[in-house]
Amino acid sequence: MDRAQFELIGNVGKLEIKPIKDGKKLAIVSLATSERWKPEGGDWNEKTYWHRVAVFAPAKVALIETAVQKGTRLRLVGQIRPGSWEDERGQTRYAVEFVVTGFGEVEILARGKPKADAEPAAPEAEAPAKSRKAPRKQAA
Repeated sequence: MDRAQFELIGNVGKLEIKPIKDGKKLAIVSLATSERWKPEGGDWNEKTYWHRVAVFAPAKVALIETAVQKGTRLRLVGQIRPGSWEDERGQTRYAVEFVVTGFGEVEILARGKPKADAEPAAPEAEAPAKSRKAPRKQAA
């Protein structure tokens, strides 16, 4: 069996959850990947690439909906599919689509920054920090 597969590791930019047929949902993840290089005798350069990934598997969409936000570092594995559509001028346009289905993978590698609208923890609920210094050994 032939297949076209991708693996992307990067940070989430934009995240959309859209309803589709039969009460199911679709997650559209905008993922940034980057590369760095240093030309001989030069300064470091960095180039960022943005990838649009569609996630259809219900369990994976639920994970993304509850645990992923802007800045979250993800590893996505799925299928590469050719796609086409007609633009407003009637011309056929082509694109390569990155799709995660039930056989794909969504792995959270690092959490994004907390959302600004989240309530901060009450100060009285916090326990004082304990010192973690190891006891000193006495000379014999």
